[in-house]
Amino acid sequence: MTRISATVIVLLVAALSVLCADASALSCCRKYTKGKIPMAIIKGFSIQTMMRNCHIDAVILHTKGGRNICTDPSKRWVMDIIQKLRERVQVISRKHSKD
Repeated sequence: MTRISATVIVLLVAALSVLCADASALSCCRKYTKGKIPMAIIKGFSIQTMMRNCHIDAVILHTKGGRNICTDPSKRWVMDIIQKLRERVQVISRKHSKD
């Protein structure tokens, strides 16, 4: 009986691992947006790498409207947006460090 229980537990853990891996792959960017995104609507970004079970590297821009837009990290305009967002953070950090 103990052997059967241990086998069932191992199979359940294996099944959960596969499901979790598939769930993370579902949230991956599969292609890049074609157009440029205006800086005024962007509130932040995150990074997607191929090492995270995704097929492409991407910069995911988070908009004020709650959308996540997949962009190509090799594009100059994407890197410009990241730089501007980092500058915003530095300005905010300086303001709070003076308080």
